[in-house]
Order: sequence, then C-alpha cells, then structure tokens
Amino acid sequence: MVDIQLALADRNLYLAENGNIKMVSTAQCPLDISAHRGDFRFPESSTSAIVEALKDNYNSVEIDVMQLKDGTWVNHHDSQTGRATVYYTGERHKIKQMSRQQYANLKLRLKESNALIDIRPITAYEAFSAFAGYRRSANQKLNVEIKSDANGHDLAELDHMLRSTIGLGGYYYSAADLDILEKLRGINPTVYLGFVQGAHPSSVEKLRGDLRKATQNDRFYQDNQNHLELAGKYGTKRYRSRYKNYASTSGLNTIIKRIGRNSGLHLDIRSYVQNPSVLISARSNGMKVYTYSINGTDYHQSKLKNLPRTKLPDGVIVDSTPYQICQKLFNSAQPSGRYQPVSLTGQYIAALPADADFDRFNEMLGYQQEGYYISLNDGLKAIANRSTSSQPVQSSTKQQAPLSNPHQFPTIVDEQLETNVSNTIIITLPNSKNDR
Repeated sequence: MVDIQLALADRNLYLAENGNIKMVSTAQCPLDISAHRGDFRFPESSTSAIVEALKDNYNSVEIDVMQLKDGTWVNHHDSQTGRATVYYTGERHKIKQMSRQQYANLKLRLKESNALIDIRPITAYEAFSAFAGYRRSANQKLNVEIKSDANGHDLAELDHMLRSTIGLGGYYYSAADLDILEKLRGINPTVYLGFVQGAHPSSVEKLRGDLRKATQNDRFYQDNQNHLELAGKYGTKRYRSRYKNYASTSGLNTIIKRIGRNSGLHLDIRSYVQNPSVLISARSNGMKVYTYSINGTDYHQSKLKNLPRTKLPDGVIVDSTPYQICQKLFNSAQPSGRYQPVSLTGQYIAALPADADFDRFNEMLGYQQEGYYISLNDGLKAIANRSTSSQPVQSSTKQQAPLSNPHQFPTIVDEQLETNVSNTIIITLPNSKNDR
C-alpha cells in the first residue's frame, strides 16, 4: 500500500479512504472547478454531496436553495419532488407549497440505482453548516444558486445565515434572475454575484431531441427533464422573456449597471464558444466568466479541450471530478519520475499513460496483468510501451513468444481450438408455448 501511494503521489494523486483516487492538489489547474450540486456521485441535497466535494478538492461547491411555504430555505434543485427526492406517499409536491413537516418526510434517491434511501434532504442552514465544518481551506467557496423569487427580507435572512456559519469571503451567489441579484447587491455590497444566462437555443433543442428518444421512466429522462423547465428562465422576474444573449459588450454593461463589477456571467458552453470575445470583454471590466452545459459532461469537456489555454473560462460548473478536468485540460497527473515503484501494482501505475482514467482505478486493475488500461477518451487501450499499443489483439492459432517490455506484460493470444467435426448438438430455444 505504501508503494502504491508513493507511485500515485508521483502523479499528484492519492488513494482516499473511500477507495477513490483524488488529486493531491489542483494548483496546476488555473481554473475554478465547481461541483455541480455537490459531488455528482452522491445524492443531491445531501450532506455527503457537499462533504465529499470538499474532500475531493473542488475549488467551489454549487448548491441550489429555494423556499418552502413558510419561507424556510432548503437545499433543493427541482421545483417539485419526484426525481431526486420522493414524498413518502409517492405524491408529487411543489416545494414552494410544502410545509417543513412535509419536507422532512421526503426521501433521497441514490444516483446510480434511483433507489430510495432513508435519508431526508437537508435545509439550507444544514448545508451551510456542513460546508463550514468540512471546508479544507479558505480558498474553497460555496456557490449558492437562488431558485426562489424571494423578497429582500428573505434574502437578507439567507445572507445572515451564510455570514454566521461560513463567514464573509467563504461564499458567493448565482441566479438566473437579475432582480434577485440586484436585491442581494443591496444586502451585501462586497459578495461576488454570478448571473446565469439561459442555455443556448441549440442546446435546448439538442436536449429536447435526446429526451424524445427516452421514456418517462428512463433515468436519463428523469435526470434531464428539469433542464427544459429551466431553459425558459432567462433572467427576468417572471421568466417570460425569450433567450437574450448577455455575452455582448452591451449585455455585460447591463449586468454591471445592475449588480456592479464584482460579478460574472455564467454561460452555456455553446454560447461561450460562439462568443469568443466575451472573456476579454468581461475581464477588462473586472468580471468573471463560468461555463456549464445541459448537454452532458462529455460535451462540455470536449468543447473546453478544443479551446486554447488562454481562451479557457475562469471557472467551470461540472458533474465530473477535478481529476478529469485537470487531466484533460492540463495533463496535471503526469508522473514526475522521482519515485521508482517496486511492487507490480506500483509499476503498473507508473507505466500508465497520461490519458488513463484514474476515476476507474479499481476497474482498471483488472487489466493489470495484460498491460491494458482504461482511457479517459477511448475506452480500453494497450499501454504505449508495448509494440502492439495502438493495434487490436490479433487472433492466432500459434503460441507467440511474449513481447519484450520492461513491465513484463504478457501478450494476449488465442488458445488452440479443436476444429474437427464432432457429433451434432441440437439446442431447442424457448418459445411462447414452451417458455421453460
């Protein structure tokens, strides 16, 4: 285990207690990596989603807050129950019409299986307290996205909770409503405010097309239908306006006029790519630019990867690990060569190419003896120092000598098969009359 940890540390990685591979430091990634709704591997609106994101060295953790019927702030993303949270009777409820007791009767879903677990979603105060308790450094911040059309008094109460739990400088706000952000600026003159511009129309149409191929009970549909609800919310008080692009000079000036220069524009990645001058314009005005996507993590990352480093946004809001972003954009987990491992697993770690997917490390260990690995982009591949690295394994009826390589990976060859004709075997397949 010591040898494995040292081999990982040589790549700026380590094996955590929960079995995940994490980055020792994200300092090599000049990008604010924000965990969308907390760590994407854990249930939304849970303490674990926030805590695990902090442990995984995300620069910031994004959560959504909205109000119950009595004005209580809670950590919840959707406007109604049914997807990430379920009422104990199975009935759907609108969050803004629920009482505190009803909210306490909600159950969370597991991300992978959608199975219900006996854990309730947390309130905003509980979310803030969890962040404050597990925050690893002063550089980690909480991104609080406002989902309710709240009045000034309720927003002041929210800001007071954040000041008393996390403290000034430890959090910032984002919202798709400039009116909400303008109220917050009057309450907190120094906090950063991020205006979330609605998704690009092409991104919305792409999502609609994907959802048409899914079914009501399909997990993809359940996970993404809410994006269509949010797609029309383009930053006006009652969400009735059409798509408006704020990535222009006049659009940025409008934001500055409403909420000041300590602000930013959070853009769909498609809008960002189609407005290449927005980053320079924003920075010249002291503003930041973040990107997100409603078309999936892979699409978001592929667009970022195609950008020159100087054109990357200030931050990204993602459903992936800091390792994936840092490695794909900055190759930040390259071995330094300062440690020479002695165990077979340690040598395997040292031999893995830069595109190895350490998020699937345990799965990848299954291919250790054959000298293969799981790529971040291309699935299963052979390690490059083998002469067959870029070629598929060829079938052969002859036993081949192992290829020469420093890690002693064996060559995979087909076993010899007996091809002589034998007695006929009759197999009867089940049918509707004989379903045994």
